Parts: sequence; structure tokens; C-alpha cells
Amino acid sequence: MTRLEKIKYRPVPVRDLLIEMKDLSELMIDLAYSAALFNSQPLAEEVIELEKRVDTLAYLLDMSAMVAARDAEDAEALVGVSVVAAATDKISDAAADIATIVLRGIGLHPVVLKAFKKMEERLTRVEAKSNSVLVGKRLGELELAAKMGVDVIAIRRDKELIVNPKEGEMIKKGDIITARGAPGGVEEFEKLAEGIVQTLERWRRRWRGLKIMAIEESFKKIIDMLVELKDTSELMMDLAYSSILFDSKELAQEVQMLEERVDNLHTEFELLVLTRCIQPEESKHFLGLIRLGVVTEKIADAAAQIADVVLRGLEPHPVLKLAIKEAEETVTHVHVSEKSVLVGKSLQEAQIHEETGMWVLAVRRGDEWIRPKPDTVIRAGDMLIASGYTEGEEDLRKLASNERHKYHESEP
Repeated sequence: MTRLEKIKYRPVPVRDLLIEMKDLSELMIDLAYSAALFNSQPLAEEVIELEKRVDTLAYLLDMSAMVAARDAEDAEALVGVSVVAAATDKISDAAADIATIVLRGIGLHPVVLKAFKKMEERLTRVEAKSNSVLVGKRLGELELAAKMGVDVIAIRRDKELIVNPKEGEMIKKGDIITARGAPGGVEEFEKLAEGIVQTLERWRRRWRGLKIMAIEESFKKIIDMLVELKDTSELMMDLAYSSILFDSKELAQEVQMLEERVDNLHTEFELLVLTRCIQPEESKHFLGLIRLGVVTEKIADAAAQIADVVLRGLEPHPVLKLAIKEAEETVTHVHVSEKSVLVGKSLQEAQIHEETGMWVLAVRRGDEWIRPKPDTVIRAGDMLIASGYTEGEEDLRKLASNERHKYHESEP
């Protein structure tokens, strides 16, 4: 039995606890999916360790909230903080569930690789070759998030695993880099690292006996459902935090509607997987598929729990808004000026994520809230709500106001 850490009260600001919980839970999701996709036990073990840290933070936050509540009015103001913290803890638990798939040797069906290629945000794992332009440069000077919408989430260097590397970390020859980003940016990053062909070839050799090309057509619906489950559950997280930051019942209601959609879709997904003709040697991989579907529903439920704070009329505590705003991944809103280069372009054409590292979550047009699609055309006066790393926030503002964007001024 694992020995649990004894929790003792420490006077840590609630804002600091919330920021760390939010940052860690989002990092854990990325690491967990990477661990599953690349069958990486070190990444999976790192997720489990981070889960213990988030659990400890959740206890400390509850203690701090109890100490701070002096009367019923304080309790009402702080309950939203506790609910959001509990939901964030659930998200970290979901990440640990993904990691467990790897640690128990359950594995994932090869269709998962196909599914990840179709998702809005892609994961990759490449080796930095000796002739790569990345080698010898620090992450901060490369500005990958702003220039191509790519974020490095882990570096494997010999036996050392560097999780969530800082801007001062220098890329060295032979580093195995795990990164995430928009498909176009990921492909560009893979070319810079010059390792993606070999990585994919290893996957092809591994699954050759399962006839991936034949599987592709018969599993098309399963792949599409898994893509929608993952993308929707992560969209819900961002919209839920946005609803708190902007105290928006419209966004909170959108989260609740999406949660119902995920519940129904997850049921269809499980039925579809269970009704396939499964060979004995494939049974573990199908179990991994089912568990991955369960995880997406857990994330969706946690997002709905966050949105519930707004829908119940609880005024989001200022510390809650500050924590969301100051986290590594922030939520922001910008107004599109008439002179902006974005006006008249669809989101697909604008390539906002590739140029700023920010995802557009919702569009406010007059009194109407729009959940954007790739073909949604941006108009002057639109308010764009977006999430991403803080360094991309200013770049998005420049695009929306027609200031020159630094993406066009330099290349790595």
C-alpha cells in the first residue's frame, strides 16, 4: 500500500494554491495523453506523482478556505473557490486514469494513433537531430508558442525527464521532445526537429500485424467519436473557466449543454466498441479504448461542475478570477477592430493558434454567443474569447487591432 503524505495546515495564499492546481491539472492531461500515445512509462509515472501533489494542494486549499470563512457571507463567497478546486482535482484524477492504462500494460488500440492525428490539438514526440536548428537554442528564444502555436511539455534527456521545461532550458542533440499544438504548427516543428519520419515508422512496424490500413475504414466511426469526445471535453474546460472569469451564464449554459452531448456520445462510443468483433489478442487494446472514453467523460463532468458555480448565481470570488487570469494558461478576450487583418477571414484562414498560440473558444457578436467552427468568419466588432499561454495574449491583441505581429518579424 502506498504511504500517503501527512497533511498539515500551512498559511499559503488561496490564489497561489488555485494557480498551481490549474497549471498542474492541465499539464497532467497533456502528459497523460502523451504517455498513452507513445506508450511512455516515465511520462505515466510523472503523471501519478503530479496527482499526489494536486491532492495535497486540494487539502491545503480546503483548510485555507475554512480558516478564511468567518461568517455565512464569507462561506458563500468562498464556496465557489472550493467547488472549482474540487473539479480541478477531478481533472487531475482523470489524467492519472490515463497514465494507469500505460502502467498496467493495457495499451491502446492502434486506431488511437489515427484519432490523435485528426484532433484539433496534436501531440508529437520527436528527437532533436544534430543538424536541427533547435539544437543549442533555449526554448525562450525559439518562441515556439507565439511563432507556430507549439508548446514543449517534456524533454527526455538520457535517463532524465524534464517536465514542463522553463524558457531557459536549452535543447541538446538527442533530446526526445514531447510537444503539443495545432496540426500545422506541429508538422512544422517536426520538420525542424527532423525526427518524425523515424517515429512514425516505428509505429508502423509495431502495428503492421494488425493491418492498420484495413482497420482504418472499419473503425472510422470509433475514431470520429473519440476525436469529438476528447476535443469537446477539453473545450468544456476552457469554456468553464471562461464562464467564471467573465461571470457569463451564457458560457456556463453552453458547458452544461455540451456535457449532455458528451454523456450521450460516450454511451454510443462504448456500445460501438463493445459490438466490434474482438480477437483475443486485441482485448486489452479495446479495454484501453473504453477507459479513454471514460476519462473524457470525467473531464466533461468536472467542467460542468465549474460552470455550475455561475449558473447557481454564486458571485465568483475575486481570488478565483485572479487565479484563472494569472495561471500559465490564461483566458482572455479581445475586440476585433475594423482595420484588423482578421476581418473577413474564417478561423481556419486566420490561423490564430498557429500565429499566437491562443485558441478561440467563443465569439460574442452583439448579444449573441457563437461557438466557432473552422468556417466561422470573423467580423469587425466581434469579441473573441481565447485561451492559451500568457505570452500569446499580447500577440492576439495586436492581430485584433491590426498591429504588426512578431510572428512575421523573425523565424527560429
